Amino acid sequence: MLFRLNFLVIFVVIVTNNEYMFYYICAMHTYWFLSVYVFMRVLNSWNRVSHLMAAKFVAYAVFNAIIFDIPGVCQAVFRPLQFILGLHNGLLDLMHQWTFRAGLDHWACFVGMVCAYNYPHFEGFMVYLDSKSSDMLRKSLIRFGLTAACLCAGFVWFFVFLRLEKHAYLAFHPYTSPIPVLCFLILRNIHPVLRTHHIALFSWLGKITLETYLSQFHIYLLNKGKTILTLMPGYPMLNFFLTTILYLAISHRLFLITNHCSSFLLPSDRDMRCTLRIFIGTLVLLALSLSISYVLRVV
Repeated sequence: MLFRLNFLVIFVVIVTNNEYMFYYICAMHTYWFLSVYVFMRVLNSWNRVSHLMAAKFVAYAVFNAIIFDIPGVCQAVFRPLQFILGLHNGLLDLMHQWTFRAGLDHWACFVGMVCAYNYPHFEGFMVYLDSKSSDMLRKSLIRFGLTAACLCAGFVWFFVFLRLEKHAYLAFHPYTSPIPVLCFLILRNIHPVLRTHHIALFSWLGKITLETYLSQFHIYLLNKGKTILTLMPGYPMLNFFLTTILYLAISHRLFLITNHCSSFLLPSDRDMRCTLRIFIGTLVLLALSLSISYVLRVV
């Protein structure tokens, strides 16, 4: 996961001479991945005991709130990583982009962790709702109640929060953004007709979202996201059609290249002999490259 998150973006940064934090999604996902790993690794014997796991969740929530909900703490904590997380953006502080972007979604990861931990219980609940038994009326009422609750929560989120002025909305976003996601997950899964169907295009796009994110800044957009790439001036829809074909084709190719590199550099079979061969081969290629460079320099 960490390899795919950062392998491609490192080369993009080198080629384009942009800062790593310009592609902030990679930095954010790397941090949240590492935070989840530490959360699960520390006191890992507690992970199988529900009440001890609840204590770990509380500790993570407190830790998360201290960093992101108390003004100034986030900048102080991550300031030593300014050489990685810093972004030169006019008169703004170098850490502004990181604190702003990470702060916007600092509860999303926690909600996802809670959902993942409780997935077996939710799956068992789905099995119960789908089973053929005598209490069908009770199951129908449960489905109806959950559907009504999700729709009400979605309407409240849309009309009360989403329609606020931009800066007012951003103040609520970290705490309200999980609402539509949870509503969608519940509505889609409690109804078998929705759960058994999906849009294939979205499923395919979901596999290359990292590559589409990185590519958008250099295919759809130019000048560090400030202007739009125009191939056919005066024909906006035709321009959108052509750039989208180019955009998706390049993104998919980058996805395949990253996967091939991952398979080569990180063999899944964990064969030490295979890893040793790769290491020796890399050293040989490096030595050969240095030798050729030296010869060309002398000549």
